[in-house]
Amino acid sequence: MAHNKVLPPRPYFSMTLLSAAIVAAMSSSVYAQSNNNPISNSQVNNSQVNNSQIDELEDVVVYGIRNSLKTSADFKKNSAVVVDSITAEDIGKFPDANVADSLQRVTGIQISRDRGGEGRFVSVRGLGSQFNMTLLNGRTLATDNSGRDFSFDVMPSEAISGADIYKASMASLQEGSIGGLISLKTLKPLDNPGLHIKASAGQLYDDGTEKFSGQYSGIVSNSFMDDTLGASFGLTYSKRHWKADTYESFTERAISTADVDVDGDGNNDAVNAWAPDIITMQHKFGERERIGAVGALQFKPDERIDTTLDFFYSNYKTPERSYSYNINFGTASDFSYSALQPWSTPAEDDGVPIDYIATGFSAGKANLEIGNDTQERETDTYMIGWNTIFQATDALELTMDLAYSKAERPNKGDNMYTVAGINEVAYEWQTTAKGVPMLDCMTPDGRACWDINNEDIAVHFMELKGEQVIDEAVSFRFDGDYDFNFMALDSKLEFGVTYSTREKDKAIYKTANGCSYCSSFDRRVSQVGITAVLPDAVNYDAGFDTGISYWPALDPYALFAALRSFDRIEGQEGRFETQIAPQLRERESTVIEEQVAGGYLQANVSGDQWNAIAGVRWVQTDTTSNGHIQDLKELQKIPGSSNYQGVYGDSIAVSEENTYDNFLPSININYDLQDNLKLRASASQTITRPTISQLGPDLNWEINSGTPRVSFGGNPALEPIKSNNYDLSLEWYGENGSSASVAGYYKDISNFIFWAGETLVYNITVTEEGAPPITEDVEFGSGRPYNGDTATLTGVELALQQLFDNGFGVQFNYTWADSTSNTTVGDVTIKGELDGVSTNTYNLMGFYETDSYSARLSYSYRDAYVAGARSGKWGNPLLNNDYASLDLSLSYDINDNVEIYLEAQNLLEEYNHRYYGDFAATKYYEQYSRRFELGARFSF
Repeated sequence: MAHNKVLPPRPYFSMTLLSAAIVAAMSSSVYAQSNNNPISNSQVNNSQVNNSQIDELEDVVVYGIRNSLKTSADFKKNSAVVVDSITAEDIGKFPDANVADSLQRVTGIQISRDRGGEGRFVSVRGLGSQFNMTLLNGRTLATDNSGRDFSFDVMPSEAISGADIYKASMASLQEGSIGGLISLKTLKPLDNPGLHIKASAGQLYDDGTEKFSGQYSGIVSNSFMDDTLGASFGLTYSKRHWKADTYESFTERAISTADVDVDGDGNNDAVNAWAPDIITMQHKFGERERIGAVGALQFKPDERIDTTLDFFYSNYKTPERSYSYNINFGTASDFSYSALQPWSTPAEDDGVPIDYIATGFSAGKANLEIGNDTQERETDTYMIGWNTIFQATDALELTMDLAYSKAERPNKGDNMYTVAGINEVAYEWQTTAKGVPMLDCMTPDGRACWDINNEDIAVHFMELKGEQVIDEAVSFRFDGDYDFNFMALDSKLEFGVTYSTREKDKAIYKTANGCSYCSSFDRRVSQVGITAVLPDAVNYDAGFDTGISYWPALDPYALFAALRSFDRIEGQEGRFETQIAPQLRERESTVIEEQVAGGYLQANVSGDQWNAIAGVRWVQTDTTSNGHIQDLKELQKIPGSSNYQGVYGDSIAVSEENTYDNFLPSININYDLQDNLKLRASASQTITRPTISQLGPDLNWEINSGTPRVSFGGNPALEPIKSNNYDLSLEWYGENGSSASVAGYYKDISNFIFWAGETLVYNITVTEEGAPPITEDVEFGSGRPYNGDTATLTGVELALQQLFDNGFGVQFNYTWADSTSNTTVGDVTIKGELDGVSTNTYNLMGFYETDSYSARLSYSYRDAYVAGARSGKWGNPLLNNDYASLDLSLSYDINDNVEIYLEAQNLLEEYNHRYYGDFAATKYYEQYSRRFELGARFSF
């Protein structure tokens, strides 16, 4: 008997004859079924392993990086559409600690990172996460965010056995993504019959916090009753202590100045320049704790029946605290500008050119604000599903799948936002090469601002808030495959029906008026015997010198206690409960209900060297958007402040319905130019439904902004974004997993959702203490989302994977992308580019693997990109800097049962920088820390 081994013996587990046949058949349609992924019953060609091949095999040894890459290449080769794949190196061992980090190494994939540098959302071919769909075992997974896009930070990597990224569409694939469909898979126990026990234990070290935290996982799988019954269960636990020292500009403004000689002629010049208005330096820190469980019970009494019950559960806690040092230049006087630089992308403010950036100035009598911003996020996500495959006849296969998923994030006002401080301080400002300023600050009595103490600090803006989200999804699908001969050609007819319901409940809790204690910083906490300053000062390190390295940290609970004390001494008992205690904000809360029914018909015809799949998918979507509206009746001026308190009318319940149908045709053609050379072409029409947060009738009155606003959060009449897609690829497959490919794609996108701004006029009564009320027309800025914009996306993808016989291997991929967009702003259409599209993205990975050692070094890079075309300033879009990540993975087998490993992420200590067309016009800056994990894996 022959053994199919890739490298010298380093076995993780062996398989029987049955499992050998399953592995060999991964290139056929059986692969999709055996991985409990009922997306399609004909995702790959019909090549089967013959009996003589099975007789040749006694067992198959499966292990390591090499086998993972080879399996992924085989799946890509035999798939019917343009697809990439990632396969676990072993049970419970996905390539990276974070699933998003593994996905970023796939051609054409980029990720966005949460605070602390962890991947959370995934973009496919430059289209953001809201344009893509993520499925778990072929099913929609509920999420705790307010949209549809899946938050990958809740997913333990140990729970995943593989991920397939579909870049082209078929009628049998679930609709909902114009970018790509990401299909995550969990283990099915009869894929690998027998007893398998895997465990790992490690310690994660965060270079930013200099703290260790535990990382543990274990999974057991076994088969019974002559391998007809299988059960598996896995449990994971991970924790991380993180911190991030950030800089952010909350608001900006245009200024006119004649203080600087910009042309060197000895005279000061009258020019217009960009300058920050309110800035903040923040010391953020917290813990991220994740508990995950996954399991399956599979029964396969014969070759005709395969039924599986599986579940997934995740509890994710990520409490966060932020101590901030804020400067409100809008309250300052005595400005003096010492340095300006030309803006690399000149802008306009109401037709007035803004040609310069203020890079140095002084400001007197400004407010110094020391803040707290605590975020409480704990989410429970789970799914339970039942899948049955029935081989009714030799030609007819039927599949049924039923699933329920729920995500819940309870927060009824647990977040605390406070601002305290002093006024009339003096500042010196100077930008640096990295775009973050050097600051010097002095109090009226000549002290450094960071030396203020409990005697100086007064309460100001105080708010309690939270967002509670409950998301529930039920899905059912029934699929059929019928094999037949058509004109001597192998043919298959695929058909199916789907039905799903989803309800997302978003409840907003907020303080009624966070500025009810705002007047002139005259309520010092020391007056009521409260100590708000914590013993340890903030240790601020943004990665370079900012002139500020510490400031007093304040206890938010002590500040809220001070408010109650002020209420008592000022004779206003109950003010805290009516003004500060969190209340349900009905006008900003929504319940979105969605029902989707559909079906598809697809034909698959194969010749000697070709395969063609053509089909159409029909779906009908019904949405009901529930919420409340509430009119603003009166603006009451707060004494000693420039802010107002609003008086509102009754909250009135509203409900709006919408229905739309879509027919989505597709065709995919594959032609084998040679045995190892494949040409693919496809054309399809796809949709992305509006993200759920865009469908609500919710509104928010912003009465204390420079120009008051009434913002409509959504539009219940929105319809899906549509895209006509064209793909062409040439793929070469060598021996032992080596491969190369070049692919081109083009997307013509219509019905794009844009934000239309407008000015609304409301007749409102304005009152001020000591003055008669005035009823007048007040202009409010406003806007809401609409369909109508268009865009195009063009790209080229190159990929190379070479596995050498000496244990070395290399993987490289590169993506070039170009986009155009027609963005509607008011009555004007602006031509630009799509948000999130990097022109150049590439990944390079090298590895070495022997019977005992494994080493992998990975480098990922993406160009700068537009982070927000509509959130820019005076015609300049918000840009994000380029980003590179260098990661290292090492492991050594002590024996057949024990392996030690070392993982390192972000060795280059990369940073995230967002700016308005010029580095000096910074919106946000954060440097990410390095992370190291050392541990051991056990196999029995």
